[in-house]
Amino acid sequence: MRHLVAVLLLGSVPVLAQNRGVIVTQRVPAGMAYHRVWAVTPLTGTGKIGDPVRPMFLPAPTSFTGKPGQAAIPNDRSGVLGYQMQLSDDGKLALVEYVFATPTSFQDVLKQEAASRGIAVSAVAGKPASAPGLAASSAAQTALEVAVPGLKLFERGKATEAQILAEFRRHKANFAFNAGSVRPQ
Repeated sequence: MRHLVAVLLLGSVPVLAQNRGVIVTQRVPAGMAYHRVWAVTPLTGTGKIGDPVRPMFLPAPTSFTGKPGQAAIPNDRSGVLGYQMQLSDDGKLALVEYVFATPTSFQDVLKQEAASRGIAVSAVAGKPASAPGLAASSAAQTALEVAVPGLKLFERGKATEAQILAEFRRHKANFAFNAGSVRPQ
């Protein structure tokens, strides 16, 4: 009996060692979590209380009761989860990295923005892929880029870092991506 137990224990050690990687979880780098979008956007807002100057796609802060100038509803993951921005050299545009929960939530924000501006979005119109192997832009993205002067959107997986950097440096000569990535709130 002891011999049988010893054989079973010794035989199970290599199996446990081989499967160690299955049990140990690895963290996803922060820059690869969630859906990331880089954009050159016009600034919105008047700069007054309740309507701060901010990049496009960010609503003015509201409270639970809808009063301007207070925090938004907690645990709402339907819009922008986080962002970081730099102003362009002329101070008229924002160079922004947005974080969304999913590509679908990004498309919902685009559709809401188009609807609020009265822009019709056709179901099939879209911009072709910018490079081989990259996905095409959505109809809502294309419609907004055409209708809003200065707006340029880049989704992770649909644009290369070189394309994003080239566009951002057109507006800010010494632009460099921040080492610390945006962390969703």
